[in-house]
Amino acid sequence: MKSYSASPSTFKNYRGYLERLILWSWIFQGKSVLDLVRTDAEAFLAFNKSPPADWVGAAAMRRFTQKEGRLAFNERWRPFGVKVTKADRKRATEHDTKPVVSKKPSAGSEQLIYSVCCSFYDFLLQDGVDIANPFKSIKRIKETRLKRRPKALTTLQWDYLVGEAEAMADEDPKHERTLFIVVALFAMYLRVSDLAGRDNWQPTMGSFERRGDSWWFDVVGKGNKERDITVKDDFIPYLKRYRESLNLSPLPYKGEDTPLLATVHGRSGITARQIRNIVQPVFDRARARMKAEGRKEEECQELMEVTLHWLRHTGATFDAKHRDSKHLQMDLGHESLSTTQDIYYNVINEERAASNRGSIRGR
Repeated sequence: MKSYSASPSTFKNYRGYLERLILWSWIFQGKSVLDLVRTDAEAFLAFNKSPPADWVGAAAMRRFTQKEGRLAFNERWRPFGVKVTKADRKRATEHDTKPVVSKKPSAGSEQLIYSVCCSFYDFLLQDGVDIANPFKSIKRIKETRLKRRPKALTTLQWDYLVGEAEAMADEDPKHERTLFIVVALFAMYLRVSDLAGRDNWQPTMGSFERRGDSWWFDVVGKGNKERDITVKDDFIPYLKRYRESLNLSPLPYKGEDTPLLATVHGRSGITARQIRNIVQPVFDRARARMKAEGRKEEECQELMEVTLHWLRHTGATFDAKHRDSKHLQMDLGHESLSTTQDIYYNVINEERAASNRGSIRGR
């Protein structure tokens, strides 16, 4: 697993699934993972679909806790995690009740678990362990590939959201940073980590670079992969506004090392959690304004579920209507063009179908 440590999400998946396999092997089968056979492998895949209740806990529960300055095993941790949605947490806070916990554990994709286990046994073989791969003898699992629907805001919701972000910035200069974050995530299809940075990289004002007539934003993204993103002309006024609030020149200069985001006290760099906390009031204000102006209840309620990642999806969904899919793929940082097409261009198909709902008679 150490070979995947540079990619936190991949490392987390591998660790979680292999940990689950090892525990299941000892506790349920009474044997080492080195002694599993095909029937055991099939039983393990089936086990992931319906684990016992005492193997299920809160998804956010950490494996270890700090105790007297040392790491101690957290007895509340479980191999399967259930999630409390953001909307459920918000409702619980508003009504001063406990949030509703989903009864369905996040078991993970059967295909992904299968692939991880196969990879684990292949590693053992390559490392000189004389062992048969019990998962390899199972016919490769193929799951139905469904069209993915991006979690994105409607045009109306986005208008309210950016409107409230601008109003907050007008009311208090400290929210110029808030407005910049909201528009940057939307306009450049950024992940939160693209603004928060990583262990080996932190974004600066110099990450914006002018090349010819165009502006680009350079990031070290998911999987520590470098990519450059085209910057919309319409985004530049927001960049200027933000920089001027920091008493900087209107536009960045080559090699500028000013941190892209800083705390209100001037400390460079802020975490993803801090970014989420900074933007949450914008979602709350937009929802309150929509309710006050009598907008549809379902559109108001949906803003309780919105996360910052929706802004990335929203920007890409809006732009898919008039951008080449390859160009959109490169700015999003997707490995595969089919990923971009499946997620964002399916929306265009829905609009195409909606435009063809006229009556057959009396057109």
